Amino acid sequence: MVSAKPESMRERVVRYRVDRSLTGDQAAARITAYLYGNIVVFATTVPLTTGDAVHGHAVQLLLGVAVSTYLAHVFSEIVGHQARAGEPMTRAGIWHEIGDSRPIVSSALVPGLLLAAAWAGWTAGDTAILLSEIYLLIRLALVGFLLERLRSQRPSIHTFVAGLVLAAVAAGIALIKVYLGH
Repeated sequence: MVSAKPESMRERVVRYRVDRSLTGDQAAARITAYLYGNIVVFATTVPLTTGDAVHGHAVQLLLGVAVSTYLAHVFSEIVGHQARAGEPMTRAGIWHEIGDSRPIVSSALVPGLLLAAAWAGWTAGDTAILLSEIYLLIRLALVGFLLERLRSQRPSIHTFVAGLVLAAVAAGIALIKVYLGH
């Protein structure tokens, strides 16, 4: 019997692909939702004030924007599928879309908790807002690493630099949204 080559410690600890059954289209859908969610949530946090955070308005607004954006995204993808395919999306397709769109809501999880902490009086409102914005910018900067992981490729310095550029562009888009929307 021929034994398989044992995995090195690094290969056992570091996995470059979350789900090998994930198709390229599903990976692209998740990246799209991840970027969209982070941009929208960042744009929601930028105009918040300390008073918004302390009085609970900020957490309500942030979660409302995230959930309504998630629902709008799922609905739009279901309708868009019918336009592309010429037939309604199957029940399994709808469940996949619901799952692929989850990164929109996950973008609001940590900022929502930080803003809830400010509402509860556990932290200052301006601190919660600043930490939320920093967290979202870091998530945006990590998109390159996420892409490499979904492609089962190892990240490089190019990945890091591309992530920083992507975060800057996404933040710029969010600031345009804030400027034009307020």
